Amino acid sequence: MIGRWRRRHEPGAEPVPAQGRPGGKYYRAVLENRPPSVALARRVTVTVLTGWGVRPRTGVHDAAVLAVTELAVNAVRHAAPRSPSFDLVLALEAGRLEVAVQDRHPDPAALPGPGERGGLAALADLAAGFGGTLALLPAPGGGKAVRARLPLDPTPNPSTPLELP
Repeated sequence: MIGRWRRRHEPGAEPVPAQGRPGGKYYRAVLENRPPSVALARRVTVTVLTGWGVRPRTGVHDAAVLAVTELAVNAVRHAAPRSPSFDLVLALEAGRLEVAVQDRHPDPAALPGPGERGGLAALADLAAGFGGTLALLPAPGGGKAVRARLPLDPTPNPSTPLELP
């Protein structure tokens, strides 16, 4: 499990985009870092993705909504004391969907250790199962971002088992 995570952790990867790229679609919202914001982030994600033509109740749509939910919960649980808000970032370009949650907490998120289970480990497996990636990145201006990249036309990876926590 940890080996798959590390391969998907992109140390030199570009941060979450601050704005849309030419030819793509982009949405960013700053949400208060409190429990009701998790449901709001989820509703916003469903609405934006549906508006962009990513059909509800498809694998990629549901995976993106699940990723946003888990990442928003993590921000509320772990970063709220030192990050009064978090950013929800959605981007669609070149056949891939990116979803990210960025907080301003200065401490990095803990990566799952060998044999550990949990939300980030499950998301890494989920993204890999769709042929995508999950990355933990430093956020511009401090803090961190966790970003899932999912192809819109996923090619399932049968060699990557999906493990549930």
